[in-house]
Amino acid sequence: MVNQDKRKLRDLTCAAALVVFGAGIAAADTMLGASAPMTGPRALLGHHFQQGVRMAIAEVNAAGGVLGEPVDVIFADDQGDNPNFALNAMSKLKDSDRVPVVLGPHFSVAQLATMKNYCDGTLISITGASGVPVTEQGCEYVFRIRGNDNLQAQALVTYALEHLGVEKIGVLYIHDDFGKGGSERVLAALEAAGVEPVSVASHNPHDTDFSAQLNTLKAAGAELVILWTHDQESALIIRQAQQYNLGMKFAGSTSLSQPTFIELAGPAAEGVISASDFIADNEDADVQAFVAKYRETYNEEPELYAATYYDSLRLAAQAINDAGSLEPAAIRDALSKIEYDGLLADYSCTATGDCNHQTNIVEIRDGQPAMLTVVKFDKSE
Repeated sequence: MVNQDKRKLRDLTCAAALVVFGAGIAAADTMLGASAPMTGPRALLGHHFQQGVRMAIAEVNAAGGVLGEPVDVIFADDQGDNPNFALNAMSKLKDSDRVPVVLGPHFSVAQLATMKNYCDGTLISITGASGVPVTEQGCEYVFRIRGNDNLQAQALVTYALEHLGVEKIGVLYIHDDFGKGGSERVLAALEAAGVEPVSVASHNPHDTDFSAQLNTLKAAGAELVILWTHDQESALIIRQAQQYNLGMKFAGSTSLSQPTFIELAGPAAEGVISASDFIADNEDADVQAFVAKYRETYNEEPELYAATYYDSLRLAAQAINDAGSLEPAAIRDALSKIEYDGLLADYSCTATGDCNHQTNIVEIRDGQPAMLTVVKFDKSE
C-alpha cells in the first residue's frame, strides 16, 4: 500500500509540474492566484486543492464570473510546508502575475513565512492554515476559513474527557509552526480542564522512526495520545504503535482523517478520532451536493483540501463582486462583512480574519471518516 501511494505521489508530482508550468495560459479576464503543494511529498494534497478550485471556477463562470468576466487561477508551487518554495511562489504571484487574491498558502509554516509579501496591502490571502498565530500577526489581509487550532484542540480535549473517559493523556507533535502552535493549544485546553499530560514529546518534519517517542508515552502510562502532526507522519506513528502492540488510543488534528493518512495507516487507522472541518458523509444538503458533483467530475472522493479551496474560490468571487473592484483593500472590506454559507461553515469573519467558528469530531470506521458530532463556538472565541 505504501509503495502504491508513493507511485501515485510520483505521478501526481510529474503531472503537477506540467500544471504549474501551464497555469494561466488559457485566456481569462480576471486572474487570481493559488499557492499550493503541487510537487514534493505533499503533492497529493495539492491535487485535491486544485480540483476543488477548478470545480468552483466552473460554477462561478457559469453564473456570470467575476465583475461580469470569466475568472481563472494561476497555481504556484509551495510544496506545502517548504517556506523557501512558498516565498518564491508568493513572490511570483505578487510581482509577476500581480493577482489581487491568493488562495493559500495552506500550511501554517508557509503562511507565516510569506506574510511580508502581502500584509502591505498588495494582495489578499484566503487560507486554510489552522495555526492560531496566522491571524495574530496584525495583518489585515489574511482571512482563515478553517476552524483554528484553538477550536480544534478545545473540541478534542472535551470529547476525550467527556465521551472517551480517559484520564491519562499524552501529547506528540511535529516540531514546526503547525505542531508547536497546536500542541500549545492542546496543553492549554488540558490545563483548563484540570488535567496534566503524562508526557509531551515531539518529532521533526519527515521523520520515519517514532519508536523513542512512542515508548516514552507508553512508559508514562498514556491511555490516549493526542497527535498534532501531518498526515504522512501521523500514519507512520499509528502503524508503529500497532506494530509494537502499545495499546494506546489516538486522537488529533485534521491530518488523522485525511485520505493519505487513512491509506498509509491502513487497518491501524480504525477507531482514530480527529477534529476535521470537512468529511464527505456530512448529511448537510450542500455538502452532499458537492460530494456527488465531485465524484461525478473526478471519479474520486472529496476531502478537506478540495472543500476548503472550493469554498475559498467561491468566497473570493463573492467578495470581489460585493466590492465591485479588484483592489485588495476593497476586497478586504467586503470579506470583513461577508456572510456566506459554505461547505465547511457558515462564514462570518472577525476583525482578525477568522471566518470559521466550528469543527467536526470524526472517527475512522471501516476505512472512512464518520461524523460523531459538530462543535460550534461563539464568534468571539
